[in-house]
Amino acid sequence: MKNKIILIGGYCAAGKSTFARKLSRELNIPYFEQDTIDETICDGFGRESNVYKMGSENVAYDIILHIAERFMQTGKPCILESVFGLERISEIKKLFVKYNYECLLFVFNGDPEVMFDRYVERDKSGERHWIHNPAHKDWFINEMPKDKLEEAEVEEKIVVDTTSFEKVNYNELFAAAKKFIEE
Repeated sequence: MKNKIILIGGYCAAGKSTFARKLSRELNIPYFEQDTIDETICDGFGRESNVYKMGSENVAYDIILHIAERFMQTGKPCILESVFGLERISEIKKLFVKYNYECLLFVFNGDPEVMFDRYVERDKSGERHWIHNPAHKDWFINEMPKDKLEEAEVEEKIVVDTTSFEKVNYNELFAAAKKFIEE
């Protein structure tokens, strides 16, 4: 029997972190989110350091990989949340092979215009940490959808359209994750 890991990736402002927290409680397994690690790094250096402009998100992702490997060494499950991307999925897949893990990937996507509006609203509300760049509509509309994370080759994948959160059946997603972990 293979060990299990759950990845949650997809568009910015698609509800990945919120889902990761809820799924972690539902399954009683730990989760780690890249943004929180990135924010902690930047808080440690302070606003004056400009560490976020030098690629702190890449360091945060490297830390996510480190955490994933430590869990995989123990055979324990965990949940990792990040924007990921196909290139990063291929990096983490090397760990799946090394430690005999299967992956369930949740891909959260939807209408880029809606995601952009959500992102801007978070900025206005003060919910976003100071390191997050102001939203660039061109990137949301033209670049973010190019990643095609839904094409990642993993054992199991569930694509979730979060254009309307009200239309998402979260109980169904929790049940699918639970079944994956328990098989």
